[in-house]
Amino acid sequence: MSKKKLEDFLVKLQGELRRSSSIFRKEEADRNELIFFFNAKSLAEELRKEFKERKILDIFEKGPVQKRIEEGSHAILKACRAQAKNFKKTRGVLIKGNQHSIKVNIAQEVNPKKNKNYDNFDKLKKLYKEELDKFALDLNEFMKQEYNKKLTKTEVKGRFDKKERLFKRTLEVSDKEIQYGSDLIEGGHVQGEGILETDVRNAIERAMNKTYSSKASEEVLKSNLNALGIELHFVRDDKSDHHTFYMQSRVENQTLGFASGEDKQKLKKQLKAAIERLQDSTPIKGLKGSDSIEQVKTKQAEYAAMSEYEKQPNLKTTKAVKPKLKKRAAKTSQKKAKAGSAKGNTLPSAAVPKVVQRRKRKKPQPKRGTASSPLHLIGVLNKELPNTVRKNMRAPALENQSGRFAESVKVTDITTTKKGFPSIGYTYAKNPYQVFEDGSGKPPWADGDRDPRVLIDKSIREIAIQFAIGRFYTRRQ
Repeated sequence: MSKKKLEDFLVKLQGELRRSSSIFRKEEADRNELIFFFNAKSLAEELRKEFKERKILDIFEKGPVQKRIEEGSHAILKACRAQAKNFKKTRGVLIKGNQHSIKVNIAQEVNPKKNKNYDNFDKLKKLYKEELDKFALDLNEFMKQEYNKKLTKTEVKGRFDKKERLFKRTLEVSDKEIQYGSDLIEGGHVQGEGILETDVRNAIERAMNKTYSSKASEEVLKSNLNALGIELHFVRDDKSDHHTFYMQSRVENQTLGFASGEDKQKLKKQLKAAIERLQDSTPIKGLKGSDSIEQVKTKQAEYAAMSEYEKQPNLKTTKAVKPKLKKRAAKTSQKKAKAGSAKGNTLPSAAVPKVVQRRKRKKPQPKRGTASSPLHLIGVLNKELPNTVRKNMRAPALENQSGRFAESVKVTDITTTKKGFPSIGYTYAKNPYQVFEDGSGKPPWADGDRDPRVLIDKSIREIAIQFAIGRFYTRRQ
């Protein structure tokens, strides 16, 4: 990965990021596979944030308000179930749920009338919009009658502070009463699956495809970007294109949106600074890669000059470092040079018939890698599993709170099936987490979404994919 190639990549990435993420949302993300998740209990937590921002948290804690919210939450859940069943008549929809929640997965499909994919985000909003609007307006009327307080609109705005040179977010609470459910609750994406985060990930992949003929080493690229001061912590780190969204506090959703926007603007500034550094001849500490032919020649000239100075007895200089030369593939024209073209040889060489020898076929040697070294693979998996499991613990699956579950997951052995495939055995703290297993657990905890085995299997496969193990199985012991 030469400096020139790295510079080309950053310039192309700069161009890719000029496209607005709102266009990506409208034209691509909202039309991909989408998942909507609603939990009646979590809605109360999101409303709590809204009451807190309006400085009326004391009213939120009162019994009559809590009861009103609970009744409204279950009415929304009931409406979602009814709408989801109607979706099944015309679209590819997968529905899961229990008495407290529902998850609706809608597939990516082409609308034959418009010859492009359906807007799945708009479709899934219809699950709850009507009932959420009704609930929000009823709650506002109840607040005015019982506590002489109305629910007013809020707006998260951003402004640039010239003195501090910082982009600051401010929350404005108006006197206007709410008119829709979205004035309190919006559709927010699960952390790590945001529109902007996915858009930037795609921009990076497009820039790589335009710059490198073969996929550049992601490890080297990541190291080089880090050396150049480029932060990509907010970029989506998985390879899927689906998005999961849920009902989220309007204030929190907009605040997170502004934060992601700031991250993108910060990335643009870092890219500009990095390109300027690469164009400068000053060496960059920690940068990995190979020099171009021109750079090698420059270093050779510098070495030759410095070597001459070193020969002077009374002159102190920095020790010259001889550049390391890498073998480069010869050009086709050089490979076709004739054998009898040596200087002074004017006669053509006699044509000597080649003796064709049969090569003995070597028996293919079995490939040896991480998969063929079970003990090594067990060690690698156990080292990475806690963090990977913790990262994957998000609704509607088990959610990370204390970290005890993630730390308890351990790979115990790797055996081989009758057909020769690896079978990875694992265990976790069954007490108390086995209660969430389908079949072994008990309702309402075992609801299909929170099965620990699904979460662990996903995490093991996420780690194992980098070792190209191929097909394998997992089993809970």
